[in-house]
Amino acid sequence: MSTIAEFIDGANFEEAVKSVRDDSTDDKYLVVGHVENDPNRVSVLKVGQDLEELGEQMDDTQVMYALARYESIFDMSKTIKFVYFRWIGDQVPFVKKGRYGVVSSSIEQHFNPYHLFVETSAREDFHPEKIIQQLEETSGKKSKVIEDVQGRQQRGFTASQLPKRGPMSKSGFSLATEGAKIEITEEVYNTIAAVKNNDDTTSWMLSSYFNCDPSGPIEFEKSGEGDVKELKQCLRDDAVMYGLYRVTDTVDDIVTVKFVYIVWVGTSVKPMTKAKISTHKGTMEQLYGPAHVTLFASDQSDITEKIIMEKVTSASGTRSHVR
Repeated sequence: MSTIAEFIDGANFEEAVKSVRDDSTDDKYLVVGHVENDPNRVSVLKVGQDLEELGEQMDDTQVMYALARYESIFDMSKTIKFVYFRWIGDQVPFVKKGRYGVVSSSIEQHFNPYHLFVETSAREDFHPEKIIQQLEETSGKKSKVIEDVQGRQQRGFTASQLPKRGPMSKSGFSLATEGAKIEITEEVYNTIAAVKNNDDTTSWMLSSYFNCDPSGPIEFEKSGEGDVKELKQCLRDDAVMYGLYRVTDTVDDIVTVKFVYIVWVGTSVKPMTKAKISTHKGTMEQLYGPAHVTLFASDQSDITEKIIMEKVTSASGTRSHVR
């Protein structure tokens, strides 16, 4: 599967974006969706004028994207802000979320520049008052209007003028992690979904680069129903491998499921390969996430049930520190 999503109506999309960014038009937002549930094909679904209705355009069974224009007043001056939305419907199956997550970076680049990124599955997060509040918080209520020597107001979108994007608040607002593009086979998605399915007996899986070539694709290696010892038997010293391991932890007498993301770089992996695979970090974290613990290893002794459970219990706050 490709990590690139393409617009089947590129000219129509460009025209819609131009209209939303143009203050002289009434178009305030555009909505984009996947064509026939294909992660690699997207198209414009709607261009609208009423921001109050934007949330109503979202489908609980789909992953969708939107760009919207907002106005705020500061020191009696009108400023224009753009918000990029990524909607993940709460009825989207896990496997689909993984497939769409891998192409999210290629879609995002078509919506740049913007001032705020909102990733959500709640329609109330589209409410204009809530968005304006978030915009004011991220800008510190300072005017971003740039004036030229004639005193005319203009919106600057050069590299030096773009707002810096740091971590957002935890109320559904976040930044997308971008990684280098790499092919990922269908079986990898399916096996990750199996490990994350509590009704499936698969407890771990591994993927690796085809022929140890960092240009890919990432292909399914092995899966099993046993413990981490079984997983370790499949690790190779000459390979870079990515794994997911399901364990349980007890919190307040309640058994909870935890997922451990494992990045294995064998001791015989070449330095150039290590450098190349580092560019895939963001893509692979999106593919395997969310995980409760990440474990980096290059030696079999780095991966034991004891080490894993110490990390899991420490992360969840259930580990006893009494000696």
